[in-house]
Amino acid sequence: MDKLTAVGMLAGVATLLGETLAGAWPQVKVEVVGEPELVMVYRRDSCRAALGWDLPDMPARALRRPGDEALVLFAGNAPRFYVLVGPDFRNLRRDCSGPVLVSGNSWLPHTFDHQEWILAVYREGDVIHALVHNEYHDPWAPNCKPGFTDPSNPCWYNAITYAVSTDGGRSFIQLPAPGHVVAAPPLPWSPEPPQPCRRGPCPPPPYGYFSPSNIVRGRDGFYYALFMAIPDPAQPTQGTCLMRTSNLADPSSWRAWDGQGFNLPMPSPYDEEGNPVPTGRPACTPVSPRAIGSLHDSLTFNTYLGHYVLVGSGVLSVGGEVVCGVYFSLSKDLVTWSPASLILRTKLPYPPCNPDGLPDGSILYPSLIDHGDTSPNFEFTGRTPYLYFVRWNSGLDRDLLRVQLRFHLAP
Repeated sequence: MDKLTAVGMLAGVATLLGETLAGAWPQVKVEVVGEPELVMVYRRDSCRAALGWDLPDMPARALRRPGDEALVLFAGNAPRFYVLVGPDFRNLRRDCSGPVLVSGNSWLPHTFDHQEWILAVYREGDVIHALVHNEYHDPWAPNCKPGFTDPSNPCWYNAITYAVSTDGGRSFIQLPAPGHVVAAPPLPWSPEPPQPCRRGPCPPPPYGYFSPSNIVRGRDGFYYALFMAIPDPAQPTQGTCLMRTSNLADPSSWRAWDGQGFNLPMPSPYDEEGNPVPTGRPACTPVSPRAIGSLHDSLTFNTYLGHYVLVGSGVLSVGGEVVCGVYFSLSKDLVTWSPASLILRTKLPYPPCNPDGLPDGSILYPSLIDHGDTSPNFEFTGRTPYLYFVRWNSGLDRDLLRVQLRFHLAP
């Protein structure tokens, strides 16, 4: 998709319908309704104290704040993470009074306290629990980008950590490592590439556990979240893994699906002194890899469809054709997922979805939020939720938009 304005970017596709799900799954189509709306404009709304880095860089998450029940929309960036706040979805404003989380920016991999994004939030009473996407970019190794710890450094080691807020989401705190680690890959960080480079030093491919989805509470009382996994740089295959816990306040209580059950702990692969230790444990087992690939951005239970709905962007095969776009998938148990179905063809910021070689005009980070959901955590969607997404204009210039969808369920 070319670079387009908010008014025009979906013009002509208001009746675009997703592929019909086949087989034993419900026959569902999804319609894009009306025109997209701007939620946050980078050039107008960014907080100046963030020195140009305050932009939407994640799938949007919504929560009702304890106390005044104000809406808080999490759509920020590292190293200073800001949120939008307002009385309703039509009146959200960037809160520049201060970041709710400041990245630790540690230079040591075992701390899991580096570049940080709040990717999932869940309120229990007056406490807000958060899953944090944590990126370590090695500033030491000569084949990385010495002296730099931000995402411009190509060396990338990822884990999921925990943060908590007791002041209505105005600030989040974390325990020291390894007490805040939720999900770390089995392998410690190594800057060595898995294969020798033909020309000079080169970084290894990114690996670890990335980008948790929303947290949803199942009928069994457990809390669930999906995440993307690339556990081994020698085999950089992406997949979507599933984890659950009965206690959100205990980061070590999360267990990943291992193919048979939720039996796999994911502790730090370092000892208390920061020395790498061989864990000997396997990586998580992806759920329905042939159906959903590595989709993981947004997870809700849809009351109209009677299924969990997963939404994400990617490159998948539709009718034998490789298609770049935003997709959805359905599940009853979060383990077995329907074949991904297309919502919207779009340009994505990576090959083969950016034929001009530029990210400009791409869409990324889709998520579903139903404005009519009355739960404090917006873990439910109905027939007409909103699709939130980030439009990459150029460089750090990214805007947050939304457009309404309508699901159609065949009788």
